[in-house]
Amino acid sequence: MKKVTFSLLLCLAAPLAAAQATDLAGNWKMVGWTLPNAIPIKAHLPTLIFKGKQVSGTAGCNTYMGSYTLSGNSITFSDLGLTRMACGEPVEQQEQAFMQTLSGKTLTVTRVGDSLTLTTKDGYMLNIRRSTLQDKK
Repeated sequence: MKKVTFSLLLCLAAPLAAAQATDLAGNWKMVGWTLPNAIPIKAHLPTLIFKGKQVSGTAGCNTYMGSYTLSGNSITFSDLGLTRMACGEPVEQQEQAFMQTLSGKTLTVTRVGDSLTLTTKDGYMLNIRRSTLQDKK
């Protein structure tokens, strides 16, 4: 019976893991974080747009872009490119903290409904919600 149950669990888990890769597709907005040295600025909250294997968005003022891979409950971001507009000291501090947390890093992903939490290896968390605004077609 144990072999049958284990085999059944494996069969059920495989489609769930495959579906998880597409679960991030769409627009997301930062709602808070526990990162040191920067406080999220309400009028300049970072966004994430997952499309295929690409990620883009705003870090608060500047636009970033790159790729990502999702494997189980881990997400790995490529080295992300960022535009370089002057944004003012508080927004630039926020952008620096956000980019240092994602660019070239692997984080743990926890998804519950329309809430997403990315956790760093040091235990800092980025709390993200699915945005109701969608890309123009």
